[in-house]
Amino acid sequence: MARINFTIEENGYSTREVDKYIELIQAEYSNAVAWGEEMEKKFHDLEESVRDLGIYFTIDENNQNEVINRVFEELNATVEKIKSSAQQKADEIIERANEKSRNIVRQAMENSVELRTENTTIMKNLKSISDMIAVILEKGIQ
Repeated sequence: MARINFTIEENGYSTREVDKYIELIQAEYSNAVAWGEEMEKKFHDLEESVRDLGIYFTIDENNQNEVINRVFEELNATVEKIKSSAQQKADEIIERANEKSRNIVRQAMENSVELRTENTTIMKNLKSISDMIAVILEKGIQ
């Protein structure tokens, strides 16, 4: 701790300097208490979150590293489960999309075949009509 020097006056240390120092110490103490309360709340929140994951424990000086490692292991396992589930869902979505696209392509090919068939029929009909018109025109010209 740093050594504090106060100005010495007639009746002892400078009251103004001592009062300012006491205010500083009170402010630091208040900040430390607030920080401690915040850390306690964060720890409590973490403890609740960990309990939600199904991990129950008591932390003391002897097992804190073990508990922290266990929490991280459980968190990593949970993250891996989530990742695996997300990958499985993504794979299912991709498979459904591929199936839909195959169906769309198959339907388009079937429609294309039908259109070609209709086109061939129309072309044959047009040829027949053209031939009949040619015959009519030939007879009409003679």
